[in-house]
Amino acid sequence: MENKDAIKQRMLQNGYSIINEYNDPPNEVFPDHDHPGDQLLVVIKGSIEIVMDGKTSILRPGDEIFFPAKMMHSAKIGSQGCFYIDGECPLEKSKI
Repeated sequence: MENKDAIKQRMLQNGYSIINEYNDPPNEVFPDHDHPGDQLLVVIKGSIEIVMDGKTSILRPGDEIFFPAKMMHSAKIGSQGCFYIDGECPLEKSKI
């Protein structure tokens, strides 16, 4: 698995100029929402369940998921919490 710095560098190279680290507590829920630009989420520790386009995915360390701009999705943090890196691409630079 890539280290945090390598993940952030890869995100920057791919146009994700807003990059944050999050450490969410166990079982936190994020209801349906979207983002104005493309988003990439990479799990470092713990797990997160994502529901997007009717499909449920459980991400664990090393897994990543791409959210196209304006794509509705929801998330639930796993029982051990989740530490992840989130990259967002401003709308005007989105690949879609």
